[in-house]
Amino acid sequence: MSFLKNSGQKDKQKKTDKKIDAELPFFITIVTLLATSGFGPYSIFIKIKDMELLPNVRLEAMKILKKIDILGMDPLTVMTEVKDKGQSNFGEFLSGYVSAIQSGGDVVNYLKTKMNSAFEIYESAQKGLVEKVKALVDTYMTMQIVILAVYIIITATTTGGIGTPPLETDIDPLYLVIVMPPLVSGLFLFLAKSVNKSKIEEIDVKKVIMFGIPGIVAAVAIMFLKIIPDYSLYILGGALITSALWPALKFQNKYKFSLDAEAASAIILRDVAEARKAGLGPEKCVIRATKRKDFGLFNKVANGISNKLEWGMTLDDIFQFIKKETTDFQILINFRVLFEIISSGGGNVNTLDTLAGISEKIRNIEKSKREMLKPYVLVGFILIGITGFTTLLVIDSLTGLGTNLETDAAKKSALQLESNSRFELLGIAILVQSWLSGLFLGKITTGSYSAGFRYSITLVIISIGAIVIIQSKIFSVSSIFG
Repeated sequence: MSFLKNSGQKDKQKKTDKKIDAELPFFITIVTLLATSGFGPYSIFIKIKDMELLPNVRLEAMKILKKIDILGMDPLTVMTEVKDKGQSNFGEFLSGYVSAIQSGGDVVNYLKTKMNSAFEIYESAQKGLVEKVKALVDTYMTMQIVILAVYIIITATTTGGIGTPPLETDIDPLYLVIVMPPLVSGLFLFLAKSVNKSKIEEIDVKKVIMFGIPGIVAAVAIMFLKIIPDYSLYILGGALITSALWPALKFQNKYKFSLDAEAASAIILRDVAEARKAGLGPEKCVIRATKRKDFGLFNKVANGISNKLEWGMTLDDIFQFIKKETTDFQILINFRVLFEIISSGGGNVNTLDTLAGISEKIRNIEKSKREMLKPYVLVGFILIGITGFTTLLVIDSLTGLGTNLETDAAKKSALQLESNSRFELLGIAILVQSWLSGLFLGKITTGSYSAGFRYSITLVIISIGAIVIIQSKIFSVSSIFG
């Protein structure tokens, strides 16, 4: 029992350390900037205690402060004890911080070195994320191609001849293609959940369902009742496109705002640092930097900051205003640290210049990651286009050849009806797979399922195009062989 208890505690500690490591670069940045402004360890932890943006580090800071305030322990001793509890990057950083203070060395230089090192690790982690995405996409592509190959092999080996119904003892391979691709897409949607994290909130699922379900239900009813039998696939495709239209537009606005805010925050912090070098006061620097009109969708927030500062509102109230407008962690942490430095009277040139440099570095890392992930969208489009077209072509060709070779009129008519039915079922599967694949692409490239609705629309349109080409006999193997 004791062994199990210790093992459970170790696992819990590992999970806690992992969460803290994700916040560590930003914690080290705050410590560095505050230390540059002349704050000591105890005062810094007082500031960290109010940082809700870093919940796990904040919890550790509160534990440290309790030992100092309640037990009367020395701050440096408490900080050293964190490492004694177990090996962690957080404890190692605090131990080095204490050692630099006690040795009388250059504490600020040590902190800046650790800060740069932390962001190098952060950058490596983002590159590692891209490699994970690559592996996931490669696996997804392989699975889709394998399913198509298996279908062709089973069709060739389990039927009594090309275009004839499967033997009574065999399972129609068509069901493999109908069921498996959407199931595989659903599985990879789940696997992608932990690969890339989004900075933007997902669109409310209930609202998406309320908007999309009625059209899809109506399309299914029309197909089931065979009201317009020749256009069933196009009706379903239209319903899937319509269901994704509102969430796609809604998320596109959020995403554009996030990109504008990311770029604007780095520019604002750089403008503040440069204006401070000219001798302006910190608040006036912020007012000047946020009055610009070239921040895109972030103009409203930026201009609101300058207006509120001019009206004499507190920095805490202004930060709450920013928090209501965006949930983007990078944007919030930038302004939180900036306001904390200014309100603490530490808005010196070196501190603001360091903050601007870190903000620009984070922006470059995120921008580089997005650029590296963009090609996978094209890969997804090509994959769905090729596999969808090829699968539809195979079913149409195999059944078409058998139908054309049949001489008996009654049997030929029956085969043609069966061929149309099988093509329709397969078309439904392709359309559903395309819709789900769009969500998968959105998740791996932006970290948000909601971003995938715009890709779903494009992929469904591509699939409808493939259906039109095959049904119109623009390209048909059976017509080639006459």
